[in-house]
Amino acid sequence: PNAAARTAVWARAQARTGACGPCVSAGALMAPNQKSLGTCCCCIPLQHGVALLASATIVHAVLCTAQMFMSQDRLVFGGYNPHTLHLQVIIGVAGIVFAPAGLMGIYDAKPSWVRSFYNFLVVKLLVLVLVFGSDLVSLRHCEGWAGSPQAVQRPNPLLFAVSSKGLCDMARFWYFVGFGIDFFLTVYFAHITRDLVRKLEASPACHIRFTAASHLAQREHGRLHTYDADMGEPIQHLGPSTFRISELIKGR
Repeated sequence: PNAAARTAVWARAQARTGACGPCVSAGALMAPNQKSLGTCCCCIPLQHGVALLASATIVHAVLCTAQMFMSQDRLVFGGYNPHTLHLQVIIGVAGIVFAPAGLMGIYDAKPSWVRSFYNFLVVKLLVLVLVFGSDLVSLRHCEGWAGSPQAVQRPNPLLFAVSSKGLCDMARFWYFVGFGIDFFLTVYFAHITRDLVRKLEASPACHIRFTAASHLAQREHGRLHTYDADMGEPIQHLGPSTFRISELIKGR
């Protein structure tokens, strides 16, 4: 009877983890036995939050790819300066490469892949600031642009529409508001992605759990459920003789 009970418990563990043990499943990073790496947006687990961000970036990249074949850019903010009009769309298309890499890095616990996604977010932030500065230069000439010779010599449909309707002040105000929101969100997304990279590089350990049927289940004391940067992870205190499982497999 005891053997049968142990077999049933082991079968339930396999069904729950999808593998031969609680720490080796393909989704081990997101499994209940994985130490929590913190939260983002107040209540979302950090890994889930960055994964959602990467998924949203993939969708945006697909839309930007479709936008490349359209006459007007509707998926980007600004666009008053014709020299930087398509720059954000081009960077958005690049997300179709870096976002899937980041998403796979989260679930496969590969910090270098997640770091590539973080670097993409940094570049995206720099491009956002560059486009904002360029658009401000164009908006300085908004008043009177519709009736000026430059409107004929250097056509700028968006600036012409704002100038001809007398909405220059309103356009500048809402442009500042929109840029502030976009800038804050991009900075925050880059921050939480960098935080996840830093924690993944510390090789977070898995909990050794016992089932409710085990007499050891009542003797679990002092388990650390969250990441502690000051304490570190066990692998950091074991010396250079330790290896990641992936490194051992590649070394064969």
